[in-house]
Amino acid sequence: MRTSLKRLSGIVLFTAVTLFYSVSVWSQPLWDAANKNKDVLRISTLFTAQDCRDKINTTEGLEAAVKWCKETGLTNVFIESFRGGYYAEKETLIKARDRFKKEGFDVAGCVTTVKVGKNGVGGWGQTPCYVNESTVLEFEKIFKYTASIFDLIMIDDFLFTECTCEDCIAAKGDLTWAKFRSDLLVEFSRDHILKPSKAENPNAKVIIKYPLWYDFFQERGYEVVRETKDYDFTWVGTETRDYNFDLKPGGTVQYNAFFIMRWLDGIGAGKAGGGWIDALGTTPEFYVEQARQTVLGNGKEIMLFHYGSLLTETNKYDGYDGTPIKNVDKLKKEIPLLFDLARLIKDKPLKGIYLPKLPNSEPIKENYIFSYFGMLGLPLVPGHELTSNHASVIYTTHALKDPSFSGKLAGVLNSGKQVLITEELAKRLTDQTLLENKNLMVFKTGDDPKKLLKLTQAELKPIRDKLLAPLGMKFDAPNKVSLYLLGDNTIIIENFNDEKVDVWLELPAVSSVQARLTIPSDGKAVLSRNKNTVSIKDLSPRTLVLYEYR
Repeated sequence: MRTSLKRLSGIVLFTAVTLFYSVSVWSQPLWDAANKNKDVLRISTLFTAQDCRDKINTTEGLEAAVKWCKETGLTNVFIESFRGGYYAEKETLIKARDRFKKEGFDVAGCVTTVKVGKNGVGGWGQTPCYVNESTVLEFEKIFKYTASIFDLIMIDDFLFTECTCEDCIAAKGDLTWAKFRSDLLVEFSRDHILKPSKAENPNAKVIIKYPLWYDFFQERGYEVVRETKDYDFTWVGTETRDYNFDLKPGGTVQYNAFFIMRWLDGIGAGKAGGGWIDALGTTPEFYVEQARQTVLGNGKEIMLFHYGSLLTETNKYDGYDGTPIKNVDKLKKEIPLLFDLARLIKDKPLKGIYLPKLPNSEPIKENYIFSYFGMLGLPLVPGHELTSNHASVIYTTHALKDPSFSGKLAGVLNSGKQVLITEELAKRLTDQTLLENKNLMVFKTGDDPKKLLKLTQAELKPIRDKLLAPLGMKFDAPNKVSLYLLGDNTIIIENFNDEKVDVWLELPAVSSVQARLTIPSDGKAVLSRNKNTVSIKDLSPRTLVLYEYR
């Protein structure tokens, strides 16, 4: 009897230990939350071709990857077949594809078009010469290979050219480099990427991922109108880098990610998928802001680039220090809040000040000025056409892409809309009498858009007052506090400063206001209301708050 009791006790103890171990090791709350929220936001990662070779080419490595993905809250993975001249082995690709599918992940392929065929001459030097026959043949081989394994293929943002070899010069003829390269890449995509992919696999769909540098697409052959129409889906790099104008003038301002996501979403009319964030050369505060801006930009998915690099303690990128493991740890804490953010803004249209950038337009002296405008507390609605129904509009030199702009500007002003134009655009108007219109305001932006981030709160006030007046609003805050208006009752404020700030809002009519979401969870803000005036005191550094009002 005692022996039986001992055996029974041992079985119970073994079962308890096993259950505890199972719960502690395999309980993955982020994975559960991610699957419940796939309808509004998905998180994914990329296994580069080199990751396939070095990280998931063994059973142990593949199991570790599956576990990491679940613990990080991912529900989708991209597995890359080619990068930098290297083809991942087909057996490895298929094994990884099937293992992730078995675990409940969505799985897609990826290609990075670096060191394909003949390298281009000039520029970065690793993107191809697209007029060379060896490049044509290699592209077709890569995409047939990839389409034989995956039904969905993403192209990383290296589908551009800077080549100035003799063959390219001869093919260009009298065209500008921008026109030649744009036409070349459009036709090349149709004939040597899309056609062979779909011939190999009739179910194949291909995503073109655009880089972050939207002001220079056309110079390197990205033609967002025709390519967006031709490809099945579009993605965009939202990997803004640590930004400090005084210390790191080469960084990319945070709002850049929001602007390009919304701009391309408009051009694609439903084709925009997600944004691609990057821990290379990036620290935690900036990394999570990449993710937040992707969601605010209406991105349906956030890609964490890339699995192998995210397992490292530190890295460098263009001289910037990065901390991938710490970045991911901080992001994991925010992922549930990002699901909430995506759900709270779902199907709510942007409202505010219309800010158009014509596709393929030149910045002249106003590189990325759209992104800097967004840091000034102006609730912007990015667009790709010159006119809209919005009551306030900002025009930059990019509007000169349309030779009839002055006439269109006259029509907008005569309709009674409040218009702000940049100083550089004002100098170049063909009809200088428009500057006398009472509805027109010329903004002295200076010789470098980055310097807009130096404007004081007092200097920003008259600009905000003028542009927000048609909306029945006022907004007062320091620089680098962004404002977003969505739907009929949602306001989002994000403090990009490293110190707490006070914010003041006046709305047309308010009976109640409440904070619905704060990111990060320990972010602070003291909210009060006096009639139509809303005061937000001590908004924490690097904090986003979503308010709803009635």
